[in-house]
Amino acid sequence: MLDKRSKLALKFFVRECSEGSYKILETDDIIAHLPKKFKPDPQVIAQIVKYLENGEYISVKYSDDHQYCLCPLPFGRQFVENAEQDEKNKRQARRTRLKNSIGYFFCSLFGAFFGTFIFYIL
Repeated sequence: MLDKRSKLALKFFVRECSEGSYKILETDDIIAHLPKKFKPDPQVIAQIVKYLENGEYISVKYSDDHQYCLCPLPFGRQFVENAEQDEKNKRQARRTRLKNSIGYFFCSLFGAFFGTFIFYIL
């Protein structure tokens, strides 16, 4: 299971290497992509890249202190696509629940009004 930093880094790698080939990425570019709340530094980036490589999400051709030559593997691309689809499904489910709740509210309001109206007529 990936943590949030690794997911964001993997999404960045998939987006940057969209052709499916190896690409050289600077450590500073990766750091700039991650939010500041994760406090990224070169050591954290090295750990993330190593973790993603061990999990077979990416393939690293070579790396040094300032650059990484890497390519996302099919498993990594599929993981990102599935994560995006899951987010889309969650948004759609949330929207459906909201619509249903509003519908239930107005139906119960109408039922209460109609029941009270019939009660006072009889």
